[in-house]
Amino acid sequence: MKTISKFLLLSLSIIVFISCQSEINSIEQSSESETLNAAAGVASLVQRTVSQDGSKDNIIDKASCITVTLPVTVSANGVEITVENESDLELIEQVFDEFDDDDDILEIAFPIVITLSDYTEITVNNIEELQNLASECKDENEVDDDIECIDFVYPITLSKYDANSQLIETIVVNSDMQFYALLNHLDDGNIISINFPITMKLYDGTEEIINNMDEMGNLMNDAEFMCDEDDDNDYDDDDCMYCTENQISELLQTCSWDIHKIIINDIDKTAQYTDFTFTFLEDGTVKTIIAEDYIYGTWELSTSQDGMGMGNQSQAGKYINIYFENYPDFSFNWMVYGMNDDNEIDLRVNQNRLTLEKVCDNSDDNEEDDGKVELINILNEGTWLVANFKNDGESETANYNDFVIDFKNNSLVTATKGSNTIEGSWSVFYENEKLKLELNFGESMPFNKFNENWLTVDIKNTRVEVNNLDDSGNEESNLVFERI
Repeated sequence: MKTISKFLLLSLSIIVFISCQSEINSIEQSSESETLNAAAGVASLVQRTVSQDGSKDNIIDKASCITVTLPVTVSANGVEITVENESDLELIEQVFDEFDDDDDILEIAFPIVITLSDYTEITVNNIEELQNLASECKDENEVDDDIECIDFVYPITLSKYDANSQLIETIVVNSDMQFYALLNHLDDGNIISINFPITMKLYDGTEEIINNMDEMGNLMNDAEFMCDEDDDNDYDDDDCMYCTENQISELLQTCSWDIHKIIINDIDKTAQYTDFTFTFLEDGTVKTIIAEDYIYGTWELSTSQDGMGMGNQSQAGKYINIYFENYPDFSFNWMVYGMNDDNEIDLRVNQNRLTLEKVCDNSDDNEEDDGKVELINILNEGTWLVANFKNDGESETANYNDFVIDFKNNSLVTATKGSNTIEGSWSVFYENEKLKLELNFGESMPFNKFNENWLTVDIKNTRVEVNNLDDSGNEESNLVFERI
């Protein structure tokens, strides 16, 4: 009986040894697509991804490679604020944004504890010590080492093999800090095998299933410049960190926009443009009214991921390229620096700043909206001729014979006769609950006589009649368009 027991024990020992040796051989023979080691490029990408992101509290420390340990007490422009969690950083931003023309001053109650990118904690006793540590970081919005646009989803199970002791250790990683520490102590004698598949989450909340080391490395490489890492010295990019081109486009076209603030080369020019209102149209046209004339420009959205997008942007983000031929103060490739509650857009480039405030005409009810849409759709459909024009009781229709009128979608209207094309603008609006058609052909004869806010009289699919009244309500002129 004892002999049998000894034989079974020896057999089990041999089986365990063979099993462990087989696993060791498997890890040793794995390619880089299956394992992490100290020399592997993927290991460096992983370490950059799991390093401590110090950009979220830049409004306090002005440094993206260090993080202030909360809670901390600060004074923002004389207002004392205790920052107990990340969302409290917005309180500082609100104080700083209250006025545009003041100097924003933040004072910190020392001592504080800061955490470096490698999770080392340091006690800081005064502002000089903090500034010395911050000087070791990259400048604001400068490309730094950490990869912030992607994260690991934990837990992740690893197998660690030590070639010196030939021991295998199974490790369950539950945080970036734990993963960083593991990689930080990985030497040439260590090999780590990740138990795939794992999940990684992108900056926009979408998740990717990763099946091997190659897929993981490629995704981290792609993610490095995939988003705005929010390395500005404010808080959360005023909620435009993850805004999309579609969101910005839809917002711009929702209503018109007044100029709240415009600063060009550090000179405040707001007073020059108090009457300017921008309207962004779907076809890429932007218009503004100057001295009762429509001035047309263009606008275009773009995204820069690596700082070298359209217009040579200096940092990743969303951009609005606005161009007016005769108004250089507006004609820049503006970075969308922030959006505030969908009512204000803050645009910046170099020393220039343009802040737009949304202006919506809430007086129109649904019936008025329907009336405007109906007239716009009718005029957009096909081309038209001037069937009748009576001015001060006299018919002048003959002056417009053979002209073809085309109401464009972008509020541009053209009158074409042979090779001669006259351009003007048109819009539809309500005034004192009356539907009106505004036409403006500038000084172009004979269509300059159409430059009025015409009151609609009769609207049909193939015929639109409008008139112009004097102060007493008597008809001064009458204009009829008929579809060709």
